[in-house]
Amino acid sequence: MYVSRNSVSNWKRGKSYPDIEVLLRMSILFDVTIDHLVKGDLKEMKQEINLIRFNQWVIVMIISFTILALLIIPSFHYFGIYGWIILIPIGLISLYAGYRSESHKKQIMQTNNLKTFEKILNYVEGKEQGQHTDRVPDKSKIVTSIYGIVFFSFIIVSVIVFL
Repeated sequence: MYVSRNSVSNWKRGKSYPDIEVLLRMSILFDVTIDHLVKGDLKEMKQEINLIRFNQWVIVMIISFTILALLIIPSFHYFGIYGWIILIPIGLISLYAGYRSESHKKQIMQTNNLKTFEKILNYVEGKEQGQHTDRVPDKSKIVTSIYGIVFFSFIIVSVIVFL
């Protein structure tokens, strides 16, 4: 196709793009339209952006629910009935983050035709569709377990200290 390795490297790194003549030759070689060559990655980029946004909203939801749970007893202990003033905004943030993460999850499911929770987990973790996630505990399950133990320990300590 009369293209140097440096040109291809620059295309891959996003420093430059092929000209129309090269795109035409590539479309003939790969038997696809020029439109597919140019816009083919847009669908994958949108999916990746949805996945990143899903992960961000899940993190916001987890953090805000944790803060909410940890502040329940201290807010009522120090502020009495006015403790709700602190808890309501945090609760609303948590609910909104949960709503947003759920809407992004539905977009990911519809776009990629994912129907079961296992398929969603495999997609998020980048695994093949045939691989199972429940056989070997991976790093995220261990971190989640440790997080749960620490979370409930904080709740027990806060109950003992503030009550």
